[in-house]
Formats: sequence, structure tokens, C-alpha cells
Amino acid sequence: MDIAQLTRKILDRRAAPQGPVPIVQAGHPALRRRPLAARGRLDAALLRELVEAMTVTMREAPGVGLAAPQIGLPLRLYVIEDRFAPEEQSAQQQGVPEQGADLQDPLERTPVALRAFLDPEVELLGEQAVYAWEGCLSVDGWQSIVARSRRVRLRAVELLADDELREIDEEFVGWPARIVQHETDHLAGILCHDRGVPRSFVQAGYTALYEDMPEAVRRLGLEGEITRLGTGQVLVERTPGEKR
Repeated sequence: MDIAQLTRKILDRRAAPQGPVPIVQAGHPALRRRPLAARGRLDAALLRELVEAMTVTMREAPGVGLAAPQIGLPLRLYVIEDRFAPEEQSAQQQGVPEQGADLQDPLERTPVALRAFLDPEVELLGEQAVYAWEGCLSVDGWQSIVARSRRVRLRAVELLADDELREIDEEFVGWPARIVQHETDHLAGILCHDRGVPRSFVQAGYTALYEDMPEAVRRLGLEGEITRLGTGQVLVERTPGEKR
């Protein structure tokens, strides 16, 4: 079965024509295999239908990103969106955070517009690593602490609203950078928990007990770089060449 036929088969599994697609869970082979390059694989109409179905699925899950392998399709494609309203969180942090600063929003969460990327490649920038609890729609109900680069460069082909394909080369910082790192990992067969701090894998209902990183270190017995974080801190400044 070629990729277009598989795409059609997956879309036809929807309970309703405009409904979500089932999200596969850890153990499904599509989550571990290397997917195919997306550009040129599907005609414009099928690609648009796929992206719209993935968008509905992401929103209803709910999540802030969804990669094609998460619906069982080995294709280098994902959608992202975070409809977070800034007024939901007071005193949004502006500028570059410094190690040890008392931040209202150390994760630098900002709204992310709906975008669809084909064949993305991520380059990690700088030596700032941010620790945060992270979950995955394909490991439903579980979280772990994952260190991500605060800044990344994303090169990809973006599907625009008029179905035009445009090559992009952009820098992402903070929360949006975490999203694109997470979703790009899916296209390499990597789940976020593969990158999690050892011993930090917990049922999502328990993460509130360990929201502060030093508390997580103490209560879960965590080791390594994360032990350098103080109360309210999530950012580690690495020396050049230090292990990521």
C-alpha cells in the first residue's frame, strides 16, 4: 500500500467526515519507524484533508501539536497550535531569563498560531536548557521531566492556507521551541519520555506534587544536571560542549 492509499485508509476510519482520527499509543510501530519525506507524496486535496483532520484531532485531544506518525501515518508532517490566552497568566516574562531569576513565566509560554510543517529539521541554538514536565498524546496520562533547548532554528516546508508550499527558516524561543522539538522528535521515532530525566516518569495526576524542580529532585531521587536548579528555576546555563 503506498502512502496516499494509507492516508486515505486512515482518514476513512473517522466516525464522522469532519471528526478526529484515532491517536495511536506507544507500542504502535508507526511511532518508532523513520517516516517518509512528505513533500510531493500527496496531492493538494488529500494533503489539505489530512492537515485538517490532524488539526481537529489535536484540538479535541487536546494538545498543542500532532505528528503524522501519531495517527499511524509514517510521513514527515506535523501541525502545531497553542490557543493559550496571555491574560490567563499574569505578568508574562519578557526578554531573556537569567539563571536564578524569579520568573512569573519561566517557560515563556506564548500563543502559537496554527501551522503545518512538512519535512522539518531542527537545529539547537545556544547553551540554555529548560526543564519542564512534558506529556505526549501517544503516551496518554503520563508525564516526565524533559530538558529542551530554549532556542532552536526550524527549517521546513510550510503548508499555507491557500495550499501553497513555502520554505521557511525561523527561530523559535521558549514554549514554541519546546513544541517544535517535541513534534520533530516524533519524525525520528523518538517519544518525549525517551529524553526524560531518569526516574521522573509519573502518572500525570501526580505532577502537581513535583511542580518545583528541587522538590522533584528530592522526592523522586533525581540526579544529574537538574540538581543545579533552585526554587522557581527551570533554566540551566550549560558550558559549551556540555552534554545535552
